[in-house]
Amino acid sequence: MTEAVAALSALLQGLRFGVAYNPLAAAIAAAIAAGISGYPRAPRERRVEALGVVALGWLVGDGLRILGHARDLYDGVSITALGGAPEWAGWVFVGTWAFVSLGIGYVVPMLVGATVGRRVTHGTGWLAAMGVALALTVTISAGAGALG
Repeated sequence: MTEAVAALSALLQGLRFGVAYNPLAAAIAAAIAAGISGYPRAPRERRVEALGVVALGWLVGDGLRILGHARDLYDGVSITALGGAPEWAGWVFVGTWAFVSLGIGYVVPMLVGATVGRRVTHGTGWLAAMGVALALTVTISAGAGALG
């Protein structure tokens, strides 16, 4: 296996595993975080709290599993998803998996929901933010599941 093929394979496998995030944990974390920061008069401190909720939700939903695979890779246990790839490709795989699951499953729905919630002018911005974040998380998960 050449270096370029190993890198491409690791990136594609990381992407495939990343879009298969835990939809329940992602929906709950993204909706709560969007509700915290998604109303027009939300202070800046709420954004930090929202990111904390997203980080905790990701850690519970997907992060611990990813950290377990990183620990297996560190210990020298082979990850079967990459076959005979070099060791560095395993780190590319785990890193891609972590960033894609965090970004697509948790952060993007939270940001979109919070943006929508800040645009609502009649007092229910937090509710709109939560609804949009929840719907977007489930939609992305269903779309990724339908693609295979």
